[in-house]
Parts: sequence; C-alpha cells; structure tokens
Amino acid sequence: MANQITVGNVEIKFVLDMLPPPRDPTMMFPTTDTHDWEPYQDALEDCQLQLYYGHFYLRTQGKTIMVDTGMGPGPHPSRDNRTGDMLNQLKISGVNPEDVDLVLITHMHIDHVGWNVDYTSGQPKPYFPNARYMAPSLDWDHFLKPEFAANAPWVAHSVIPLQEMGLLDLLDDGQVITDEITAISTPGHTPGHMVFDITSQGKKAMVVGDLLHSKVQIERPEWTAGVDTDKDASQRNRKMILDRAESEDIVVAAGHFHPDDHIGKVVMQEGKRYWQVIK
Repeated sequence: MANQITVGNVEIKFVLDMLPPPRDPTMMFPTTDTHDWEPYQDALEDCQLQLYYGHFYLRTQGKTIMVDTGMGPGPHPSRDNRTGDMLNQLKISGVNPEDVDLVLITHMHIDHVGWNVDYTSGQPKPYFPNARYMAPSLDWDHFLKPEFAANAPWVAHSVIPLQEMGLLDLLDDGQVITDEITAISTPGHTPGHMVFDITSQGKKAMVVGDLLHSKVQIERPEWTAGVDTDKDASQRNRKMILDRAESEDIVVAAGHFHPDDHIGKVVMQEGKRYWQVIK
C-alpha cells in the first residue's frame, strides 16, 4: 500500500482520523441490492461496507496543506461514540498543528470539517493556528439556509466560527489556489463539493473528497450514495472526473477507501474501468 506519493514537486500523504462503524452496502448505496454486490466482495469487509475517515495533506513549496480535517475529537454519538485521532496521527507523521499553512475543504459534511475549531479552552480557536481555511462557496450558501442548517449543526460548530474569526475564504469553480493546485467544482454529493486538482512538473493528481466512497464506483459510477443531494449531478461529475483520470493518467487520492487502496489510477482493461492501486 502507498500512504504517500510524490507528484512532481508535491508530496501527498495520508492520515487516518477515524474508523466509523461498518454498514450494509445497500444502505449506503440505496439503488443497489445484495445481488448487485456479489461481483464486488473484494470491496467489502465481512460483507459490510467499511468506510475509512482518511484524509490527505500536501507538502510543496515549503508549505503544508491539509485537505479536509476529519470527524473531529468526539466521542461521536452518531458513530457509536467513536473518537477521532487526526492530530495524533499527524504528529506521528511529522506534522504539528502549527506547521499547517492552509486547510482546503472539499465539502461541508461532518466527517470533513471536525478538526477545524477547538473548544477545549472554552472559546473557539482554530486547531491549526497558523492556517487559513478555504471552503466551497456553494456549500456555504447551501448550509447556511435555515432549512438546511437545522440538520447540519456541525456547520455552526466547525465552519461558521472560522468566518467569524476572519480565517475563512470561499472557493469557486476553477479558482487557482497555488500555481500547482486548482479547485474544480463537482456538485452532487453536496451542492458545492470540490475536488482539488494538482499539476506539477507535468505530473497530475487529484484529491477527490466524497466524489468516490468505494472503489466499486470506478466500474459503477452510476451508484450514488444515499446522502448525495443531487444524484444525477453526482453521477455526471463522477464520470467526468473518471474520464479525465483515465485519459490524463492522473493519480487519484480517495480518503474513504481502505488504506491498502486509497491511492491509485483509473485504468481500462477489456472494456471495463478498474482501480489500479499504487503500491
């Protein structure tokens, strides 16, 4: 397995925050049934779909850039009271919170923003004290609407305080973050979901957030998660990114995949697309 890879000048490194409880795959992908999963048992663990709350950080040009911040410390009642471990895992990897210069957020779901804001002192402060945070403007617009905010309390807890502290910038489609990193709008999972495109020294990679939850979606991109807000857009943008990944030989970093599988490429064999793990 590859826990890190270098693409041009950019190091991409994996860190695991939390292992949530496994679930029936047909609950995660409600348009499927048990029969649909029979050819894909290698994507399951004990017949269950096990997601991994894994994320990536980038090192380039003397900067450390987090992409998403996991579930947060917890314990999390919605996840069997399990706890996150991202800060500890970052330290094991050689990164202290003050080393992070920028945090990029693919979308504003609970398991991607949890280590944004620290309340241990009683007053909110950033877990990464020297970082600016960047998040999709369309997600900001969506989740701040009263009808959606009520069902997403983690936004008030872990995102809005960043704006109040003057640490949050909003991202739009095609926005250039650095001369190596560009934000690409891929709505569907959420209205503002983004992937981050990396191009360095002619080499390419993408950190894809929740565009992909399972490696099965490489072959079956029409399978959408039940929580996707726009199923058609989710399918359309997943196919678009997979097309690009295959045709442009792009390294893909998918944090919800098993740690043995989470860095790979999209390849065509015998008329079908497959996930080719980089080892």
